Amino acid sequence: MTQRVLVVDDSWQNRLVAQGHLEAAGYEVVAAASGEEALELMAKQPVDLVVLDVLMPGLGGFETCRQIRVDPTMADTPVLFLTALGDREATAPALEAGADDLLAKPFHRSELLLRAKALIRQHETALELRNAMRALAEHNEQMQRLERDKRRMSELIAHDLKGPLVGIMANAELLRLASFPGELGDAVEDILVAATHVDRTARDLLDLSRAEAAALTIDLESFDVAGLATEVASSLRGFGRWTGVVINIDSQVASTIADRELLRRMLQNLVHNAVKHAPKGSEVRIEARVQAGDLLVRVLDEGPGIPEADVDRIFESGVTLDSHKGGGHGLGLAFCKLAVEAHGGSIWVEDREPRGAAFCVRIPQPR
Repeated sequence: MTQRVLVVDDSWQNRLVAQGHLEAAGYEVVAAASGEEALELMAKQPVDLVVLDVLMPGLGGFETCRQIRVDPTMADTPVLFLTALGDREATAPALEAGADDLLAKPFHRSELLLRAKALIRQHETALELRNAMRALAEHNEQMQRLERDKRRMSELIAHDLKGPLVGIMANAELLRLASFPGELGDAVEDILVAATHVDRTARDLLDLSRAEAAALTIDLESFDVAGLATEVASSLRGFGRWTGVVINIDSQVASTIADRELLRRMLQNLVHNAVKHAPKGSEVRIEARVQAGDLLVRVLDEGPGIPEADVDRIFESGVTLDSHKGGGHGLGLAFCKLAVEAHGGSIWVEDREPRGAAFCVRIPQPR
């Protein structure tokens, strides 16, 4: 597209010279004999460059430039001043008025064209950058809207699951009291295990959606670590029997200070994950130690371990290695990371020899 240049000078000879040079170089040129006429022309049709004389009757070059800069429709248009004044006399007021460059009269054709080309290219680059930034801002806003919608949907799903789950688990507990024999009894246990897993998934989903907007808050208290581990192991022993995995506890910690409920759910997720991946007839062990004054909890299994390529991303939301187990939601370990980081702690996974994985959690203790 042909670039359009406005030449503004009260001298028709000067206008003719500048216009001739620019048109010969391929520019479309319009001319104005005064600042007032120049502003009227620019209001009707934008230009890519203004070549502006400084000394003109009526609205002079400096004031014309100032009015260009305050009008949003033309404020970004580059302005090249042509001046017969000395450099020291013209430079400061020209820059204050908003000029992009100055060219002293008389000028050479090549110098005029070089200045014009450079200013127009600079203007086009600035427009491209501004458009790119605008597109990026719109994309970011769209992504934020999608994230808010996703978070709201997660909260609604989790909320809607909790009601039916309470009924399922309550009725399953009643059926368990009836002590059905054989396969019926096993079926009741399976219902409780499955419902517990769905309940944990709903809680994780709700916590993750909330934590995307604000970090999890913690309620510190002192509690017995061995008692917490026993509670978690007891809640998952039905799942362990179902998969043929034994859960054992090795705790050498009397008590710790942390958010008990968050730690319970974190440990339950880790133990559940370990039992799910452990081979039939193997052991999952919960270890608790005091190391350098901090609580160190490890959940060890004898499963296939974590591939090296996945070690750094296993705690990300949505990442799951359960395709060979029939799928997974990828929320449990992400929740564990949130719960641990809310305490200012850390979580990581280590390989075991000759096989298996050790999920390790460090919870800082008050000094």
